[in-house]
Amino acid sequence: MPKTEKTVGLNQFISVGIAIGISVFAFWLVLRKLDFQALLSAFQRLSFGSVTLIVLCFLTGLLLRGIACWIIYDSKISFADVFWAMNLGYLLNSIVPLRLGEFGRAAFLTEKNREKVSYMEVLAGILAERILDLLVGFSFLIVCLWFLIDNEMLNKIAWIGFAGMAFSIILIILAAKNKEKVLSWLKAKFKSNLAQQKLIPAFDQLLIGFEVFLNPRRFLLAFLIMAISWSFSMVEYLILQNAILSASEWWWPILVIPASAFVNALPAAPSGLGIYEAGSVGAYALVGVSKAPALAMSLVVHAVQIITPSIFGVIALFLRGESLGSLIQKAMSFRREKRRSI
Repeated sequence: MPKTEKTVGLNQFISVGIAIGISVFAFWLVLRKLDFQALLSAFQRLSFGSVTLIVLCFLTGLLLRGIACWIIYDSKISFADVFWAMNLGYLLNSIVPLRLGEFGRAAFLTEKNREKVSYMEVLAGILAERILDLLVGFSFLIVCLWFLIDNEMLNKIAWIGFAGMAFSIILIILAAKNKEKVLSWLKAKFKSNLAQQKLIPAFDQLLIGFEVFLNPRRFLLAFLIMAISWSFSMVEYLILQNAILSASEWWWPILVIPASAFVNALPAAPSGLGIYEAGSVGAYALVGVSKAPALAMSLVVHAVQIITPSIFGVIALFLRGESLGSLIQKAMSFRREKRRSI
C-alpha cells in the first residue's frame, strides 16, 4: 500500500476516534448525576397522540426543507430527486461517521442528473443549504436572546456567528457576480497545471452552484421556507414541553433548537449521538429545566430525526434497486475520486 494511502487511512482512523470520543464525553456529561427515575417518569407522560403530532411536524419540516433545496437548485433537478437524495444523505449520516452522507447525496444527484449539473454545482447547493441553515439558526437565536433571555456570552456568540454568515454570503455574492474577473485573476495568478486544469475549473463550477445568492427572490424564498421548516421543529419541542413539564414558556424551543443544531455540527458519532442531547439539555438548563425532562424531550426529537429520514432513505434505495452497502462504497469512492480530481 502506498504511503499516502496509509497516511489517509491513519488520518481517517484518528478522525473517527476523535468524533466517537466527543460523543462519549457528551454522553458522560448528560448521564452524569442523572435521575433515571425522573427520566422514566418524563417518558411515561407522553401519549401516542403527542408522539404522532411530533412525527407529523417533522414530516412537514422535512418536506419544506426539500422544497428549499429544490429552489436552491433552481429546478435544474426534480423535487423527487432532491428529496430522495436528502434522505439518503441522512440515512448514511445515521450509520457512518464523518458526514459521508453528504458525499452519498452529491453522488446520487450527480449520477441522476449528469447532463444538467456538475458535481461541484451539486456540492455548492448542499453548501448553500448549510449556509442558509446557519443563517436561519443564528437569526432565531438573536431574536430569542435579544427579546426573551439576557445572556451576554450567548449574545456575543450569536452576533459573531450571524456576522460571519453575512460576511460569507457577501463574499460569495461578490465572487459569483464577478465570476469572469475572479477566474481571470486566478488564472493569471496561479500558473501550475493543478490550478489551471483542476482547481480553477472546479471553482468555476462551484460559483455556478452559488448563483442562488445572486437571485434575491430565490434566496429570500429559500430562506423563508427554511425558517418555516425550523419552526416546525420548535413546535415539536413545544408539544413535548406541554406533555412533560408542569410549567414552560412558548419561546424556549427558539433557544433550544439553534443551540442543539449548532452543537450537532461538531464531529461526533453517527447521527450526532450524544452531542445533540448535550446541546439540548444545556440550552434547557439556561432556563431552569432539570436534566431528566430535558433529556427525555431531546431523545424523543432526536429519535424521530434519525428514524423518519432513514425510512425514506431505505425507500429511496429500494426504488433505485441499490443496497446500502453499495451506496456506502459508492459514496466513499466518489469522495476519493473527487478529491483526486480537484
